[in-house]
Order: sequence, then C-alpha cells, then structure tokens
Amino acid sequence: MVAPKFLFVGACLAAMSTAAPAQTASFDCAKAALPAEKTICSVPALEARDIKMAAYYQILTDVEPAWSGMAYREFRDNQRELQANWASKIRNVCAQDVACLGEAYDRRIDELASTIGKSLGLTYGRMCD
Repeated sequence: MVAPKFLFVGACLAAMSTAAPAQTASFDCAKAALPAEKTICSVPALEARDIKMAAYYQILTDVEPAWSGMAYREFRDNQRELQANWASKIRNVCAQDVACLGEAYDRRIDELASTIGKSLGLTYGRMCD
C-alpha cells in the first residue's frame, strides 16, 4: 500500500509538471548567463532534472507543517540557503560539464527527496483536518 503522504507528493509533482508546459527549465533560459545555465538549457536531460529538482524544492519551501512557527521559518530559510549554496558551489562549478551537472542534479534531487520523506510526515496530518 502506498503511504498517503507519498500520494500527496506525487499529486503535487504531477500538477507542477503540467502547469507550465512551455517551460523547459526552472529558470528563464532566454536570460541564462552562466555557463552551467546555458548548458542546462541546451541538454534536455538536464532541463528535466532541473524541473524535478525545482519541484521538490518548491514542496519543501511551500508546504507548511502541521503547526506554523519559528521552527518552520528556520527550516524554510535553511532550505533556501542550502539551495543557493548548491547552485553556486556545486552546480555552477560544473560549468559546461554535462556529466558533472547530471551528477550534481542527481545528488541534489536525492537530498531533497530524502528531506521530503523525513519532513512531510510532520505536515500531512494538518492537510487532512
């Protein structure tokens, strides 16, 4: 049996993936300035990973826990800092190296998915009230 919280996550991801069919990355490729961004926009597999990573990240920063408070704001702010650090210190360092970018995205997606798995259970009860 599939846990209800994973059904919710799946529904969120499905909704996000159909919300903007013309967009191929989580950022505007027309404004891509960094070598890593230009490479992501030119490689469909990297674009797909970028969208998936962005969806997981958005879940972590948008879904509030069962009770709001300072702990959630700190969690959300921490996720934003981790994401910014990942982009600047890992993704962007790969520049035009497609394999490096692919591995960076795979690791980040795994990290985000793990955090969702550990944290979303705290929020699920509130959504069913």
